[in-house]
Amino acid sequence: MSTNNKQGVRFAYIASALTPVTLLLSGIVAVIYSAYQLNKGTDEVSYTHYYTIIRTFFLFFTFFVVLGVTAATMTGMVAGAEYWVHSSVWDTLLKGIPVVGVVIACLAIVKWVIQHIRGMRLLSQNKPIAL
Repeated sequence: MSTNNKQGVRFAYIASALTPVTLLLSGIVAVIYSAYQLNKGTDEVSYTHYYTIIRTFFLFFTFFVVLGVTAATMTGMVAGAEYWVHSSVWDTLLKGIPVVGVVIACLAIVKWVIQHIRGMRLLSQNKPIAL
C-alpha cells in the first residue's frame, strides 16, 4: 500500500471516529471520501478498510436510529399505561427505560471504538480487514 493510500484511510478512520463529537458531519465526510476512493479504484488493503468504514458507519447509524425510536415508543407506551393504571411498577419501568438505552448505547460505542482501533492496527501492519 502506498503512503498516500495509507494517509487517506487514516483520515477516513479519524473522521469516522469523530462522528459523535461532530454530530455526524465528520462521519458523513468519511463515508463520502471512502466511497470516492473506492470508486477511483484502490488496492486490496485500502479497499477493505474503506469498505469497513462505510459499513460500520451505516450499521451503527441504523442501530442508534432504531434504539432512539424504540426508546421513544416504549416510553410512550409505558407512560400511557401508567396514566390509565397508576402503579409503582409502571413508574419504575418508565424511569428505567433511559438507563437501559444508555447501557446498550455505551456497549455499542465501545464495540465501535474497538473496531476502529483494530482497523488502525491492521492498517499500520499493512494488512486487509477480513470481510
